[in-house]
Amino acid sequence: MSRLIGYILVVVFSVGLLATRVVLAADAGAAKSAAPIIILKLDDVVAGNEAGGPVSARWKRAADYLEKNEIKGGMGIICSSLEPDNQPYFDWIKEHRKKGFIEFWLHAYKARKATDPAGEYEQGTFEEHKASLERSEQLAKEKLGFPLAAFGPHWSAVSEEAEKALQAVPEVKIWLYGPKKPAFFKKLSIERIMALENPTFVPDFEKFKTTYEKQGAQQRVLVLQGHANAWTDERWDGFVKIIEFLKSKGCQFMTPSEYLKSVEGKAE
Repeated sequence: MSRLIGYILVVVFSVGLLATRVVLAADAGAAKSAAPIIILKLDDVVAGNEAGGPVSARWKRAADYLEKNEIKGGMGIICSSLEPDNQPYFDWIKEHRKKGFIEFWLHAYKARKATDPAGEYEQGTFEEHKASLERSEQLAKEKLGFPLAAFGPHWSAVSEEAEKALQAVPEVKIWLYGPKKPAFFKKLSIERIMALENPTFVPDFEKFKTTYEKQGAQQRVLVLQGHANAWTDERWDGFVKIIEFLKSKGCQFMTPSEYLKSVEGKAE
């Protein structure tokens, strides 16, 4: 009888162990196949003209769409646009930030022109870059009432001196499209894997889907760059299809600072 009881106990234990392994394996598989977190990186916010309102109709469309569909993302400001006295523009930014779906971030101080020989962060001294970044943060705090926690360069590579300056400006905590392993920036850097657009300015759904399935689906986080002010109605339709596709895959949309909060204390 004692042998029979022992045999039954062994069988029960083995079955329980097997079930535990199956559950753990299922959990591991689910974690491995989890859809990436999406950070929308929409570039080049500037003020609109007097007749058209505080920003362009295309920027209004993008902000309204994100909020109506409760999709979070980020919009990068060209900070020299904060220099002139333009309260309707400042109010537009503050109003949309307050709603909680859009984080505004530091895209650059200068708007680069096609005739400029280099991007803002490609040349210059540490002191020059630090002064430019500090001026951008000062304008944001004075005109908008809040600092800009994230940075992403506007049409520019980032030199070592500019990277050192980024590290030295305490307001900047996140580098969008930064290197995988920065040399001097010790805060959160999220590398570029893919973009919303292919080619630049064109959200082509079929191309996006192909690239996502090949390169993006297994990532932990994807920063997706786009230029909303360049989107015609046809391009806008491509953007909406991409968003709906990402939603169908179970992707979660976050602002840059929300993502930083989610990984604080964890190895990135």
